Amino acid sequence: MKFVQSACSFIASVLGIYSTLLIIRIIISWFLLFTGRGGWRTSGGYGQEDNGRQPSGLETADSILGRICDPYLNMFRGVKSLRRSNVDFTPILAFVVLNLARSILSLIAGTTNFTAWTILAIIINGVWSSMLSFLMILLIVLLVVRLIVGSSRNPSSDNLLNTIDPIIDAPVSFVYRLFYNRKKVDDRKVVITSLIFYAVLYAALSWGISALVDFLVSL
Repeated sequence: MKFVQSACSFIASVLGIYSTLLIIRIIISWFLLFTGRGGWRTSGGYGQEDNGRQPSGLETADSILGRICDPYLNMFRGVKSLRRSNVDFTPILAFVVLNLARSILSLIAGTTNFTAWTILAIIINGVWSSMLSFLMILLIVLLVVRLIVGSSRNPSSDNLLNTIDPIIDAPVSFVYRLFYNRKKVDDRKVVITSLIFYAVLYAALSWGISALVDFLVSL
């Protein structure tokens, strides 16, 4: 049993590192897409565009991470329902699956007595850490980007706002109705309020679910 727990712990650690690389890869690729600097994968390989311009450091990092992460990400490219306009959300599904496996392995590594409560704890922790927490972090990141980009209007920022706004519309509208009751409020103020609300909610849920999982495992 100790060998199994050690193996699960090691694999979970490796998946944790790979998961971090996936997050960095997703954020960089989306940033390059939104700013119109994507498309570095040409027939000549990574890191060189047709016009001969040398890639920036961010584009070089994107190409390196692509070689590490894309073989796994490509497994989920066939899910066409997660493609919206010029944005591909299939990496989110890939991240969810990877993090779910890591969460399950981590709990197995730290548990010696398996009961029905332990299995329930694994399910709750898996759903939270692999999907819900990631979606909340993604929402918070998008709100931060919306706040920064919204203060400087130009063709490039307008393109980014047109992509972000439909994604964050529902959660921001919820905060607007919750705190302002349909009063006329500046967009920036609503975004700031939404950012604070979801950051606090994320912290509270993280603590609460962690406490619940520990309690269930101890039963």
